[in-house]
Amino acid sequence: MKFHKVKAGALQFAIMISAIIAVLLSVFIVLVHSHSLFEKKSELLIETIEHAENILLKELDNFSVKQDTTVHIFEEDIAKTTKIHKSYWGIFGKVFTQVETKGKSYEKLALVSGWQPNVDRTALYLKETNRPLIVVGNTKIQGKTYLPSRGVRAGTISGNSYYGSELVYGRISKSNETLPKLPLQLTNYLSFLQEIPLLSNDEEFINLKQGKIYTNSFSKSLKTVFSRGELDLFGVKLIGNIIVRSDTKIKVAASSSLKDVLLIAPEIHIESNVKGTFQAIASKQIIVGKDCELSYPSALVLMTENDLEVPSTGEKKKHIYIDNNTSIKGIVCYLQNETKNRFEPQVLMKENTVLEGFLYCEQQMELLGNVFGSIYTSGFITKQFGSVYQNHIYNGGVSSLELIDEYVGFPLENLEFKVVKWLY
Repeated sequence: MKFHKVKAGALQFAIMISAIIAVLLSVFIVLVHSHSLFEKKSELLIETIEHAENILLKELDNFSVKQDTTVHIFEEDIAKTTKIHKSYWGIFGKVFTQVETKGKSYEKLALVSGWQPNVDRTALYLKETNRPLIVVGNTKIQGKTYLPSRGVRAGTISGNSYYGSELVYGRISKSNETLPKLPLQLTNYLSFLQEIPLLSNDEEFINLKQGKIYTNSFSKSLKTVFSRGELDLFGVKLIGNIIVRSDTKIKVAASSSLKDVLLIAPEIHIESNVKGTFQAIASKQIIVGKDCELSYPSALVLMTENDLEVPSTGEKKKHIYIDNNTSIKGIVCYLQNETKNRFEPQVLMKENTVLEGFLYCEQQMELLGNVFGSIYTSGFITKQFGSVYQNHIYNGGVSSLELIDEYVGFPLENLEFKVVKWLY
């Protein structure tokens, strides 16, 4: 038998190769373990997120606001604790859910409101007042329509007759003497917003400075901008969980950028060319200038006291005024039980204005623009050529068929609720 000498360097090389293999195997084992651990954590996170979203969506069934946070503890394969809180943010509902699972926590927040499928959506609901609806000019009503018992007729204003081939392009049903109602919880909340007490913590107030950006998550404490006098929003950017309040008047300039904030004041003036997504809630007057673009989900809400006397000359009108070439995607809402002012519109949409969404007026409105969605109103009025015409629509249009089926934003009672927007 022959023996071959092996150099000492070869033994060192073999030991080095073995060490490298051992290290590689160790690294591989650690990677496999880490990947497995990461996969389990990812599955747990996904499960937590899905659970938070499913709980939120389940809370939309028979939506109602509760003052306290609800806590649920689940004993399943793994323990889960869920916190649920429902409230309002302007005219929209707000739902918050937080799920904790094995030390992992995840939150979901959403604005919610009522939804109507396209086939059941109302184009026009005109309250029973024992007066017919008169259509004149290029007026067009398209979709399911509810009218007084005296129905609809073609009319003439200063030589302009009705030019349509049908009076209503859709099925007509009889309306009631009252409009479908908004939930009492919602109207109480809107009334409370006018008198909401100020926060006592100075850290919750924002001192606006021109050119600055202010952002506040909806998962954090509310921030407030407040002034006892007129408040001008000029050259500022406000995003999120922020209320802007004035005891007198808020003016929004085109140089400002507003997203998801609430504006609360007796009077709110939105100047021409403003672009943004916000809710304006007033008690006396909302004026929207020309060429504005208020994106979804925006809202103009005026909730005012009853007028039991005819306003004197020179007194400011209580109304919502939307000027030419302005587009609004969302909700326009005028709430007032009684008024003696029968010769002025409480909601006025000028020529070439477009609302995509929902318009609700407990008094009279003048429609010179177009609503792609639904109108619920107690009456129409138009002022043309020096005269006032009651229950007339002149060159205005409403079509429920022009609104996308996915639109959410009908804050009426007994509707199915869906998500308007996921919050941050």
